[in-house]
Amino acid sequence: MNNFGVQLSYASVDRGDGSDPRADARGVLTRLRVPAGLFDGDGEWDDSQQEAVVTIPVTDAGRVLTLTAEDTIATTLTVPQLRKEFADAGLTLWMQSGDDSDDDECCGEGCCRADADGDLVEPAAAEALVADPVEEASLDESAFDAPPVHISVFSHRGPFAGRMIAQLNGLEVQHVESGSWSLLRFESDDSTNAGIATKSEMPVIELNRVDDAGDWFEVTTNGGVHQFWPGAERHTVPVLDLDAITVPETAEICRRLISDGDGSRDELAEVATHSRVDVSAAHRALQPEALGGVVGMRARQEAFLAAFGIPADLIAAAFDDADPAQTDLAQTDLAVTDLAVQRFEPTSWGTAILETLIDGIPAMTPLTRRDRPLARMADALRRNPALAAALSVSELALGVAASRRRGFGRFLGILLIIDAVADLVICVVRARRR
Repeated sequence: MNNFGVQLSYASVDRGDGSDPRADARGVLTRLRVPAGLFDGDGEWDDSQQEAVVTIPVTDAGRVLTLTAEDTIATTLTVPQLRKEFADAGLTLWMQSGDDSDDDECCGEGCCRADADGDLVEPAAAEALVADPVEEASLDESAFDAPPVHISVFSHRGPFAGRMIAQLNGLEVQHVESGSWSLLRFESDDSTNAGIATKSEMPVIELNRVDDAGDWFEVTTNGGVHQFWPGAERHTVPVLDLDAITVPETAEICRRLISDGDGSRDELAEVATHSRVDVSAAHRALQPEALGGVVGMRARQEAFLAAFGIPADLIAAAFDDADPAQTDLAQTDLAVTDLAVQRFEPTSWGTAILETLIDGIPAMTPLTRRDRPLARMADALRRNPALAAALSVSELALGVAASRRRGFGRFLGILLIIDAVADLVICVVRARRR
């Protein structure tokens, strides 16, 4: 068999009366033996959907993959011919490919225009769109309001990241730690600056929850940002019975076209070159349920996070409260998990800097480096204000002695005095908060 490039084309199918086109679309694709995928949703048809989504394998030359009677792969069917088959069944196939030059249904530039929903329309309908614009007064501005996004960010960052996100974005942020992983939770309806992470704090895995189908992950490594949608292929089902294909190689190709065609496995493999992740486990959380994917939206999200080695209690904390801006995590079931919860609210920059100094080095240290000598010593002093005060007094005495000298010794002594006084103030604040 000759080698050729194949891409998975996402197409939509609709019927003039708005009725459910899925059964007839499946019939056309099955009759032509196209190894396509059909997004079946939850099995119920909502009249507001208006169209069904199918994934069709197309070669770089614009030929549709089909199976012969001997279960070998053929490329004799063109996209225009496929559109005609759908039209004969009373359906419209909206699909683009690189070989549409001979397609009169949707010709080149200027033939088709897009309506307000982004759908292609014929020239006459396009003229109507221009001639009869929507009156501004009839628009409901609330329809354009962005829905709130519940954001859960997993990384190896300490509390300092939570304080900076709260400060920079004017948000309330909650910070939870478990082992070497941390969780930041907040809610936003706008683009959010989730902060910059160092290499030792990566990967940064951000779960964005909007609704059951629109949730997505953003995984940041030092190789870049990768996005994954756990619900995108969840309900996609093969049009053909893959188990009935008699040629194993063909069956495997058809299976991979549907399960791997969105490129998510390749993206995960790229992530794995920079961070530890179980690629197979993460991919099972993204591939169709009908082909062995994890069943259930929340289960898919949890499985994806677990593939990075994130502790189960921290994953549960991300879902424990759907509205972190309204409910204190410490008052929820998280109290049972014994996870320490910190809450950060936006304040003045002076207060933020002072609180950062009081938190000390441990708050800015990556959780993977908390066992380093400097971090351990700083943490011990933070937990024992009396010991820290004794060291500060010693530093103050040394600074006073050095300041009586001339030249560089005097300058060094003044610096020691300033640092010792600042440390003493911090020690007093820490002791009063204990």
